[in-house]
Amino acid sequence: MDVGKYELLLKAVELRNLTKAATALGYTQSGASHIISSIEAELGVALLRRDHSGTHLTMEGEMLLPSIQELVLCGEKIRALSQSILGIQAGVLRVASFASISLLWLPQIVGRLHALYPDIRVEIVSETGSYQEMEEFLLNARVNCGFVRMPVDPALNCIPLMRDPMLVVLPPDHPLAAQEEPITFAQLAQEPFLMPTEGNNYEIEQLCKQYAFEPQVAFTMHEDLSLLAMAENGLGYTILPSLLVNNYPHKAAVKRLETDPARLIGIATRANYTVSPLTTAFIDLVCQMAREYIPEQNRLLD
Repeated sequence: MDVGKYELLLKAVELRNLTKAATALGYTQSGASHIISSIEAELGVALLRRDHSGTHLTMEGEMLLPSIQELVLCGEKIRALSQSILGIQAGVLRVASFASISLLWLPQIVGRLHALYPDIRVEIVSETGSYQEMEEFLLNARVNCGFVRMPVDPALNCIPLMRDPMLVVLPPDHPLAAQEEPITFAQLAQEPFLMPTEGNNYEIEQLCKQYAFEPQVAFTMHEDLSLLAMAENGLGYTILPSLLVNNYPHKAAVKRLETDPARLIGIATRANYTVSPLTTAFIDLVCQMAREYIPEQNRLLD
């Protein structure tokens, strides 16, 4: 079975466009169409359908998707292992990552990885960027490893990396911006709140339950940087992780929140699954950088 054909199929599903997938992988349009037709003939079912919104899986394709992802991942692992045996470090590494990690950590980590192994290719996989999505990518074998919020599904192996404090972000001229003590939820009760979308607001939901707090939601936004910009421009306050707030330029006021809540970040792989040498090298670099850059009080590594 030619695993490369199925890589094209997955790329077409990811990009929702067969022509773009063909270009990305070095095929002609006609060649890509022929490959997809040959897969469908081999399996005896139609896998893709096309409409005005792009290329999508058929119902049969959706049923086969987890197995196809597993096949491609196994093919990559075999190639990586054989290349490692031959002393050639090459291959494709797929990493699931949410926004703050992608913006602030991955450029340095991938840069170091390329310096060691210039022939490898790294693909950062993210759609909505939600914590649940990160785990689903891992469980469905769409990625080799991924950054996650802990705790995680028992079917994953996770290395704890850091405690990332959640901070209150206020307009720069807000009356609470001058307060030295941590902000309390009581002080925020009547303030307009900028809420992350569902899937990205787990810590906030937990805090609201813990303190029986009902925020006055003024806007809901998907992107953390959009929330930061809206707070900076006086449209309300929000609660964001320090990894983003303390490492991205802005003029908003940033204050501690009572009890110092935090999200816990780790890097995970699937349990009971052999990790490729390339994935191991990447995780080792992540842990190395965590030890170098994360303050000791927030570091979870041994």
